[in-house]
Parts: sequence; structure tokens; C-alpha cells
Amino acid sequence: MKKILFATTALVATAGVASAQDLGIGLTGMAEMGIYDIGTGDTQFHTDIDVTFTMSGEADNGLTFGANVDLDESVTGAAFATGSQGGEAIFVSFGGATLTMGDTDGAMDARMPEMALAGGSLQDEETNHVGFDDQDGHLLLGTDTGLSLDGNGDGQIARFDYTYNAFVFSFSVEQANNGADTYGFFNAIGVPAGYDADPIYGLGVGYAGEFNGISLNAGFGFQSQNDVAQTYGLAATAGFSNGLSVGATFSKTEVDGTLESTFGLPDEDITHVGLGVGYEMNNIAVGLNWGRYEYNGVEVNGYGLAASYDLGGGLSARLGYSLNDRKDLGLDDVDLYSLGLAMSF
Repeated sequence: MKKILFATTALVATAGVASAQDLGIGLTGMAEMGIYDIGTGDTQFHTDIDVTFTMSGEADNGLTFGANVDLDESVTGAAFATGSQGGEAIFVSFGGATLTMGDTDGAMDARMPEMALAGGSLQDEETNHVGFDDQDGHLLLGTDTGLSLDGNGDGQIARFDYTYNAFVFSFSVEQANNGADTYGFFNAIGVPAGYDADPIYGLGVGYAGEFNGISLNAGFGFQSQNDVAQTYGLAATAGFSNGLSVGATFSKTEVDGTLESTFGLPDEDITHVGLGVGYEMNNIAVGLNWGRYEYNGVEVNGYGLAASYDLGGGLSARLGYSLNDRKDLGLDDVDLYSLGLAMSF
């Protein structure tokens, strides 16, 4: 009896998987284990796990649609609620046009390539140092900084993309705070509730092509929030047949008067420059990048290194290191590292 029951259960489970695949439902995951420096010179264990659900379908007229949910980004109690951003993104697409809403990048971030060109680490040291521009919207030097203004609102972004040959054109809007006229980012660092805020608008254009065996990826982006800041940037990377890749990026943010008067900041622009180099051959991938922010004569510099060795079957060994130069802010330099195994399923 038990054998029959087990066999029946297995058949039902297998049928369920087949049906899910037929319906365009997929499941992927990752897990990590290792050690890392928490920033104080002490070492602690690192464990992390994430699961991503993807769903897709096609209407009778050829319109495609789908969604993905990253459980690692979900917020307890608000993950999938209306008006809350909890790691989900939903899209509809027809021809070269796609509309995406939810936890997605703004137009500037979507079209500008970043300088982490190869390898990977458990704690993302190569992208979390103080000199890296990850296109988030912190604008606070000495932190995991970015200039695109992404995240200055409530994280709910609507982005329209149109692909034409090798070009992609993007337009995006991010709400301030669930559509309300308050600026959640300011409130989070001490500005009284009710501070006026406008949506964040973004434009971007990207190009991906190949010339004489060299793959080129370039992008330009512009984003703006009224009375806060407007920022623009340009980035490009080139990949060669020998496994070498190089890249450079430049961004500039013009801080508007309201932000200056609220915090008493000097009327100066924030600029960022960054360089990246990567190498991939067989099972080995190594990437190194450097970046610098400058504002009113103050500079912060960061260096990031990531190295990985592919062991096959979704398992890889990873090493990460970053150096954070914060002397101009009156803070000590900090170096961080991580070492361990990453698993993909």
C-alpha cells in the first residue's frame, strides 16, 4: 500500500511540474556559504539563500506578459500587496515595446552599464564600496552611493522600453511615496513628514553591438526630481575575444536649491568617474574596478575586486575584496573581504 501511495504521489508531483512548465512558470534559486569581514576587522559566517519565481504567457494577439518575484527582496507583510514594492516586477510586451512596473530599474540605471565586469563575491564587495556608482539614489558620500535618484521615492517604478535594431530607448517614472506628495527619502534621514516631493523622471538610451570581434555596450541616462536634483551619466564597456573587458563611466548631479537650503549644503555639483577591467578564461573570472566621487573639494575613492572559479554544476568558489578611502570625510579607511561558495539552482 505504501509503495502504491508513494508511486501515486510521485506521479502527481511530476505532472504538476510538467503543467507548471507548460504554463510558463519557472523557479530558480541560489545559496551561499562562507566568511566575511563585517567592517570592524572581525570575521563572521556568511549564509544566504534566495528564490525567484518567474511566470510568462502569450495572448492570442501575440502580446506577451509575465512577472517575477524575488523573495530575497520581499518585505514581510507587504510583499505582494497593492501599492507596496516587495521584490516583484510585472511586464507586458509587444514587438519592440515593453512596459515594466514594480521592482525594476529606472531608465538611467537600465541603460548605463556598470563597471563590475567579471567575477562575483558573496558580499558584493566589488559593487558596495564607496567609489562605485550603482545608480541608486543615496547621494550621501561615504556610503554605497549612486547618482541616478533611483530609490529616492517608494521604489515603485514604471519603465517603458522600445528596442530598435541595436538600440534601446527607455522612459521611467518613480512615485514619491505611494503617489503622495511627501518625500520618503528625506523623511528617513530626519526631514519632517509632509515635505513636498515630485515623481522622479528618467530617460535613457543604450546600444549593444559588435565591431571586428569587439563587443560594445554603451549607454546614456538622465533622471530628475523637481527641487531635489537632476543627474546625467555616460558609460561604455568593450569586450575582446581574448577574454579581456574594459569600461569607463562618468556621472554628474546638479543639486537643486531646495536640497541645498534644507541641509545647508554648498551649491556644488557631485561628480563621479569610474573604471573597470575584467578577464574571463575557461573557469576563471576576475574583475577589478575603481571609482571616485567628488563634491565641494571632498573626494572618496573605492576599489573593488571579485574573483570566481566555476566548479561546474552551478557551484563556484568566490573571493571579494574592497578598499574604501574616506579620509576627506574624517573617517578611517575600511577594507572588507569575503570568501566562500556560491550555488545556483
